[in-house]
Amino acid sequence: MDKLSFAYFRNRLIVLLVTSFCCSSIAWAGGDEQDFTSSVSFSVSKRFFKRLNVGLTESVSMRDNSTELDKFYTKADVSYNVVKGLLRVGADYYLIGAANKRDDIYLNHRYGGYLRVKRDVGRFSFGLKSKYQITYRPEKKPHKQYKDVWRNKLYVSTKIPKTHLYPCVGVESFIRTNSYKGTCLTKMRYEGGAKYDFNKHNSLKGLFRYDDGMNVSRPKDVFSVVLSYDLTL
Repeated sequence: MDKLSFAYFRNRLIVLLVTSFCCSSIAWAGGDEQDFTSSVSFSVSKRFFKRLNVGLTESVSMRDNSTELDKFYTKADVSYNVVKGLLRVGADYYLIGAANKRDDIYLNHRYGGYLRVKRDVGRFSFGLKSKYQITYRPEKKPHKQYKDVWRNKLYVSTKIPKTHLYPCVGVESFIRTNSYKGTCLTKMRYEGGAKYDFNKHNSLKGLFRYDDGMNVSRPKDVFSVVLSYDLTL
């Protein structure tokens, strides 16, 4: 692939990702049990002492066919590479501004701890991320203020030869551990997309996501477009 063809391919990819995100504002055909959402995020991270990584993320999400503000959040993340190239452990904190149907904004707090196992085989990378998170929602009734969720995600990515493009797919389960039904599976998430590395410091990732809600009072199927830009210092 010559430089001209590579530049053309790269520019078409960027246009495709941005266009897909903009198209998410088109009304999604369906009732109250379906929605089309979108989100954008920007992350910056820095490595210390070779194995310690610290990151900060800003994100905003839209709901109701991407016409109404859903939430925005700031995330702080710290992780440590226990076994290089294999096992990482970490913790994160989210300060979430959640909007309701009346456009009132409530501040929620989310605390999480996780471990990630990752293994590279040739051009492929296989991973498992297991995370336990607790969300404190002070605007809820006392018996509903805490939402505890155990998340497990399997994913695989690969590199397209002679490009900076990394397609990826993943599946994730959400298990509510303190719902009115006890411990139960409340959502399955399926996603696919690609990451493009401009260089070793800057990358852009686009995902198409489907959330299948279940075992809740009002289960909903949610289709999403997600764009994220990552800066590594």
